[in-house]
Amino acid sequence: MKTVELQEIGEIIRKIRKQRGLRLEDLADNNISPATISNIERGVPHVSMDKALYLLDKLKIETSQIPFLLMEEENELRNVELELEMVESLWKLKQYDKAMDKIEHLNLEDNHPLAATAAYLKGKCFVKKGNLKRAERAYYNAIKLANQHSSNNDKNIEAASFCELGICAYMQNDLEGAIQFTNSAWGAFKDNGDRQYVRFVIYRNKAVYLDKLGDIHAGIRVIEEVWDSLHEVEEVETQLTFYWLRAEFHRKTGGDNEALKYAKQGLDLAVKNNHSKYIFDFWTMLGCIYTSQNELDIAESCFDTALSAKDILSDQRTLSTTFAKLGVLYVHQNKDSEAKEAIRQAITCAENQNDLSQLTYALMVMGDLLKKNNEIREAIEYYQRALDFAQKHTLQRREYKLLFKLAECWHSLDEKEFQKCMLNMYQVKRLLKDKDGDFFDEMD
Repeated sequence: MKTVELQEIGEIIRKIRKQRGLRLEDLADNNISPATISNIERGVPHVSMDKALYLLDKLKIETSQIPFLLMEEENELRNVELELEMVESLWKLKQYDKAMDKIEHLNLEDNHPLAATAAYLKGKCFVKKGNLKRAERAYYNAIKLANQHSSNNDKNIEAASFCELGICAYMQNDLEGAIQFTNSAWGAFKDNGDRQYVRFVIYRNKAVYLDKLGDIHAGIRVIEEVWDSLHEVEEVETQLTFYWLRAEFHRKTGGDNEALKYAKQGLDLAVKNNHSKYIFDFWTMLGCIYTSQNELDIAESCFDTALSAKDILSDQRTLSTTFAKLGVLYVHQNKDSEAKEAIRQAITCAENQNDLSQLTYALMVMGDLLKKNNEIREAIEYYQRALDFAQKHTLQRREYKLLFKLAECWHSLDEKEFQKCMLNMYQVKRLLKDKDGDFFDEMD
């Protein structure tokens, strides 16, 4: 008998055992152990069909009843699948409490074929409700349950849960952890399974995390690997992220013309789909590109256009970048008071959103402005604060850059501090070289 039939019989056995109030131990005897019964119920492939038939006999289930019981089981499973589809739709509609209520009402036991899916969706609701710790527990549970039931082999719940754990780590400023979870997601992903969109989310998220870490070479490789398959991406937001990343990596490596091309293509797609976040992001990107090309008036108009959307953004994390880049533009225009105000807003936004990658950048930009105005002691305070965050959260490329800026400040003030910075720079560069080979200092 085929594995899938054994799996379905296992479901029947589990259901009837539960209906009769029997424990695994109540069915076990000298011929069959509780562990074997559990394996049969979970559809573990290597279990002998003879053992399953033995259990059917013990429960006094005639083989002639099996087709009807299977049909009843399939109908129940379809109903639960429909309920979980409703949960996913409610999540999309931002009805997180209602979605959670549906999951709780289903009250699926751990050995139910769809328990892993329910745990995964519960995790997604917890994230939106701001409870990352409970979300993480739900995702770990989903991974455990996905590996306990053979019916989950092609659902990609394990891969999706690892992917979401990466997002949780990212939201808590653990970029190295985010990369590790995303690599685990890739290892668990089934090419012929359900939720094929997860494949592109894995690529997208990994490239975002690498960008935040400053590992531009690795980020470019990820984007190049997936780019020719972009037409397969169904979710507009994922497509937009890939355009943004491609433009960003070109910009950071000095390829302004290519960056401009992909930013404009991404902007067209964002406008077409009325996606306010990416309309905001691409106008910010264009402002950065035109700043580097010394088209300062155009750049200022781009930033102004971006900031027109600031009050309707559901995700405020990107505001810090825009204010910081606007500050850089004002520095180029010798508008130091406007620059200082914009950078202060960037720091406040990053602090409010607990975005330490953006916070270190905004603090560094403020240090640059102060150093430009020969306020060296004040600049050191901002650089040092940024350095502390960079070291705490393994932002090694930014740490290297900040150590260099501090060394410039200390050079004429304190030889001992200068030498300390130079030694630390050397040690960081050694770490980066050991990890990635020679690295280049990309633009922020």
